[in-house]
Amino acid sequence: MKVEELYAAHLDTVLRSHERALERSAAAGRAYESVIVHAGSELYVHRDDQPYPFRPHFHFTRLLPLPGPDHLVEIRPGCRPRVLRVVPRDYWYEAPAPSPVPLQRLVDLEEVESLDDALDALGVRAGRAFVGDDIDLAAELGVDEADVEPEALMASLDYDRATKTAFEIECIRDAARRAAVAHAAVREGVDARTSERALHFDYLAAAGLVEDEVPYPNIIGWDAHAAVLHYTSRTVTAPDPGGLLLIDAGASSLGYACDITRTYLTDAAPDELRALLQGMDRLQRTLVEAVAPGVDYVELHAHAHRLIAELLVEQRLLRVGVEEALEAGLTWPFFPHGLGHHLGLQVHDVGGRQIDPSGTLREPPEAYPHLRTTRPLDVGHVVTIEPGLYFIPMLLDPVRQGPRAGAIDWDLVDRLVPYGGIRIEDDVWVRESGAEDLTAEVVPH
Repeated sequence: MKVEELYAAHLDTVLRSHERALERSAAAGRAYESVIVHAGSELYVHRDDQPYPFRPHFHFTRLLPLPGPDHLVEIRPGCRPRVLRVVPRDYWYEAPAPSPVPLQRLVDLEEVESLDDALDALGVRAGRAFVGDDIDLAAELGVDEADVEPEALMASLDYDRATKTAFEIECIRDAARRAAVAHAAVREGVDARTSERALHFDYLAAAGLVEDEVPYPNIIGWDAHAAVLHYTSRTVTAPDPGGLLLIDAGASSLGYACDITRTYLTDAAPDELRALLQGMDRLQRTLVEAVAPGVDYVELHAHAHRLIAELLVEQRLLRVGVEEALEAGLTWPFFPHGLGHHLGLQVHDVGGRQIDPSGTLREPPEAYPHLRTTRPLDVGHVVTIEPGLYFIPMLLDPVRQGPRAGAIDWDLVDRLVPYGGIRIEDDVWVRESGAEDLTAEVVPH
């Protein structure tokens, strides 16, 4: 099916999602005739005319992959969406790019020269909700502050966003294909021990992206830098010892992100680290294969800790059995983050802890406070599976100084600390038949 056909079906699904959100909001006591969604406004550096990199409001992008700020769309049940595309007449800056998918046959599209013109076209009318972060702009349309992103409406929209359409899946696939070329370019620089910054530029060039077009800042860390979970400094010097490189980097397509992590070793890595990487690769595949409709993601995260405990015992980093290690919480210092998260328009997509359309949250258990996804998986969800195994002194030192110090081989830990840690991440689509890995096929482990 062509992207135009996929998008037409997608837009129909998203419009029905907005109509359901209006119905649910009315049932919760806040009724609206329509909802206006704003692409967002450019923000400028204080006392300067330089704008910050602009990214449209994610709920706007879900409706319309329309580049640029200020556009507005009004959705009224039973009517075609009314889209006001702002295309300024300006010789200082280029006009925003046109839509990459045909909109004219799907929406009532009007082009105006300014945001003021768009506001005049929509006029002031009661009975509207507003989705966006510009309260002053909403007021110019007659929308009270209480009706800007009202809770019941947004809870419904956020909940529905977890279920991806065929168009959204194709966008994530396309982002993965783009990232694959860039990951391959970085892989070529590993054995040469190329600097982090040079690898970063290699990645951008291969992907055909500039800094503000990647969905999140590239994480490219040699050795101990791999133990900084969101490391972005990217040093210019050659690595020393240069035994391990971790790259966590993605790409976007029509606003949808992929999120891929790989860990590579050179001949400078010790044999123990190589065995751990092989073990992490096996257990990550086990976790990917476990993804299916109805799976409790919290239980899957707990299973990841069990598998990591088994690996640590097998490789003799732990001197106690698996059950004792889990009971004592000895895996947490090695694996301190969540197993993954929902993925889509946002890298950490909305709704991951939301278990119903009304906004009820399932908070992560006390043992796993950083878990971003707690809702059961369902058909159409896309989640990351990214177990990690790190050697982070600030997390391990309290154990070294505590009553369970004898449970860990500290000589081995100290030999591995200079190499930071391991993370492997893929993006997994939940299908009726189970899991489909959208990234491992194009970015091999």
